[in-house]
Amino acid sequence: MDKQRISKIFAVFLIFSLIIADYVFPLRFINNIPDVIKVAEGSKQSFDFKLPDAISTDFDTSAIKLNNKPLTINTIKEGKSNLEFYLFGLFPLKKVTLDVVPDVYVRPGGQPIGVKVKTRGTMVVGLSEVIGCDARVYKPARKAGIQPGDMILTLDNVKVNCADDITRILNKAGNKTIPISVKRDGGILKKQIMPIKSKEDSEFRIGLWVKDHTAGIGTLTFTTEDNKMFGALGHAITDTATGKKLSLSDGEIYNTEITSIESGKSNKPGEIRGVFTNELNPQGSIEENTSFGIFGHMNKQVQGKLMPIGLQSEIKTGPAQILIDLDNKGTKSYDVEIIKTSDQSRPSSKSMVIKVTDRRLLKKTGGIIQGMSGSPIIQNGKLIGAVTHVFVNDPTRGYGVYIEWMFNQIEPAEYKTVSG
Repeated sequence: MDKQRISKIFAVFLIFSLIIADYVFPLRFINNIPDVIKVAEGSKQSFDFKLPDAISTDFDTSAIKLNNKPLTINTIKEGKSNLEFYLFGLFPLKKVTLDVVPDVYVRPGGQPIGVKVKTRGTMVVGLSEVIGCDARVYKPARKAGIQPGDMILTLDNVKVNCADDITRILNKAGNKTIPISVKRDGGILKKQIMPIKSKEDSEFRIGLWVKDHTAGIGTLTFTTEDNKMFGALGHAITDTATGKKLSLSDGEIYNTEITSIESGKSNKPGEIRGVFTNELNPQGSIEENTSFGIFGHMNKQVQGKLMPIGLQSEIKTGPAQILIDLDNKGTKSYDVEIIKTSDQSRPSSKSMVIKVTDRRLLKKTGGIIQGMSGSPIIQNGKLIGAVTHVFVNDPTRGYGVYIEWMFNQIEPAEYKTVSG
C-alpha cells in the first residue's frame, strides 16, 4: 500500500472521527440531562455543550427560549412544558419536561436552637436480664422477640406514653403473660410477654432499657415568609444507640446560648455546647421529624431578610457560604465550596458535598461539627440547602441537603411546594 493511499485513508478516518465526536459528545450530554427539570420562573438553565447542526429541538416558544452557545434554556412563564431533541429532525433523542415554578421566599436561619422532644411511645434502646426472686436469670423481652429500635405502643392493652407507664402497667398486671404491641420499620407487631418479679427491688420487669425523650442542640435553617413555620437540622432526630428515627409525640425549640466549642479532628467529631434559655417560652413547637429535618410552627417572630429558594437545577459546584452563629453575636457568613452535586429525582438527604474553606471557621471549629446541622447554605443570593453530616475522617468536608426537599416537608395545605 503506497503512502498516498495511506494518507487518504488516514484523512477519511480523521474526518469521520471529527464528525463522530461532534455528535457523540453532545449526545452523551443530552442523555445526561434529567427527564424533569424544576426551574424558577424567569431563570435560565445552562449546559456545558453546544448542539451540532444535525440535532434540532421542538418546544413551546411562548414558554421557553433557547440559546446554543452553550445550550441555555430560558424560562418565560410558570407551568410545565416539554423540550424535545431530534437527530436530523427525524429521530427522537430525548424528551425533557420543564417544571417552571414561581420563586419561593424564606428567611434563612443560622441561629443555634435547643431541641427537646418526647417520643410517641417509648423506644427500646437495649435488652437486659432480670434476676427473679428465685435467683434464676430471665430474658422476657428477648424471648418475646423485642428488638432495640422497637417503639412500645401498648402493654397489657394499655397505651404507653413514657417509661413510667411501663413500670406502672407491669406491677398492676403482676405474674401473668400479657400482650405487648410494638412499632418496627413502619409496621405494628403484636406479641406476648411474661413479666418477672425482680429479686433486686420486687418490681415486675421485662428486661429492657427504654427512652421516652431526648434533647440536643442544632441550627435553625429557615422560617417561612409569614414567620409561621420553620425547618431545622436537615436530618432526622435519631436515637444514638440504635440509629432509628424517633417517632415524636411533641417537642419544642428554644433560644440557646453557646457556652463552648470543641473543634473537630479526624475520626473525632467536634461539638457545639450550649444551654437552653427562657425555657418557659419556647421559640416554636415541633410537629414533624422527617429524614430532612424537624418542622413545626413558630411562636415568635424571627428577624431577617427574605431570600428566594434555589432549586436543584440552579446549584453549581464552586463557591458558596454557610450561615451560623458561633459566639452569641448573631449569624455570620463563612465561605465553603460545593465540590459535588447529585442529580436527585427523588428526595435524599445527601444531596451535595461541601468543603469548608473559610480560615475563620476552620480556626473556630476545625470544619463541620455537631450542632451545625441545619446551617443554611447560600449560593448566588439564594438559599440552596442545609448542612447535614460531617465526614468523620475529614471534618472540613460534609454533606448538605437540597433546600427544596426540606421546604416540601411543611404543610402543603398552607404553603405551595416548590414542585408546583
